[in-house]
Amino acid sequence: HLPLINDLGTQAMSSDESEDEVGRTISYPRVYPAWRSEQLAAILWQADDVAAANATVSIGKCKKVGTQLRLRPHSGKVNTAAAVPPRLPCNCYNTSWLANLLPRQVKALQVQDKDYDFGSNGSPSSSTSPNAMQS
Repeated sequence: HLPLINDLGTQAMSSDESEDEVGRTISYPRVYPAWRSEQLAAILWQADDVAAANATVSIGKCKKVGTQLRLRPHSGKVNTAAAVPPRLPCNCYNTSWLANLLPRQVKALQVQDKDYDFGSNGSPSSSTSPNAMQS
């Protein structure tokens, strides 16, 4: 899925909302872009889990002095003003969100007329999506 994630850029990432900076742990509930599909969110969450595992302090090692533990719990919050990356396969976008766009907005978004294969190989499928937007 690395090529897709690279194409997404920072626009596809969930933002954080700080809750408490006083304690030893800071909680940053995730705020999700309204345009992002659940399938795309699922692979990004898997990437988050890998990144979090890589950032943990190894057994026998000490946490760096002055750093706080950072929690990023899931939330139901949605950012409707989040920037939208263009030219993604149609199943990377939330179908309800796409349906609410004006025709000129859909055209400007240049949605690819194919589905991304969120399976193990992570490549665009050759078949046309039933959700594909017509220009």
